[in-house]
Amino acid sequence: MALHLNLYHEVLKAKALKRRDPLKISIYGLSAIAALCACWYFVQLMKMHGLNDDLGRLRAEFAKVEPAAKEASKREAELTSQARASTQLEKRIEERFYWAPVLAGIMQVVPREVQLTRMGGDVMGEGQRRCTITIDGLSAGSDPRRVAEELRTAIAEKFSTDYKNVSSTFKMLEDGTELVMLDGKQMATAIFAINVQLFTAEEKPAAPVRFKK
Repeated sequence: MALHLNLYHEVLKAKALKRRDPLKISIYGLSAIAALCACWYFVQLMKMHGLNDDLGRLRAEFAKVEPAAKEASKREAELTSQARASTQLEKRIEERFYWAPVLAGIMQVVPREVQLTRMGGDVMGEGQRRCTITIDGLSAGSDPRRVAEELRTAIAEKFSTDYKNVSSTFKMLEDGTELVMLDGKQMATAIFAINVQLFTAEEKPAAPVRFKK
């Protein structure tokens, strides 16, 4: 039987222990981790460099359009002010009181026996507005007071159909001192002052506009 001697047994054992050295393995692992971290750092550095380039480009573009944006904002403020003024003017026009229909209505009920000597009017309030009219005149006839009374009643009835809370009252009704010729006859006269008060209809708020989705 042949005998084999391994003279390098201790050397081989030492090399095997050296290959399995925990410290060396740890160093290799840490080196690999450090390499990965370095790669990740460079990747992030490149991304940050790209973002800085984009930021610089956007800042340059903003610097170009900023004056135009300021001018547009200023122009928007001017247009908003003009639109507000136009809206207020339009509202005033829409809410103005028309005297022509009132005067026309009075003229329609004044009989031939009455002569108007003075008229005045005033409008107050917003929305539901109060209109006050004063009418001074001279009535003639066999019963001039009755003629003036009929005029007062006719004015109230005339405006009751178009206005609210219409009132027509005498401020003064007195017999006149002079006679007038009417239909070839001398007639007695009466001097009167009628105060007419009426209210316009209160404006309803506009219904909200609904948009179809």
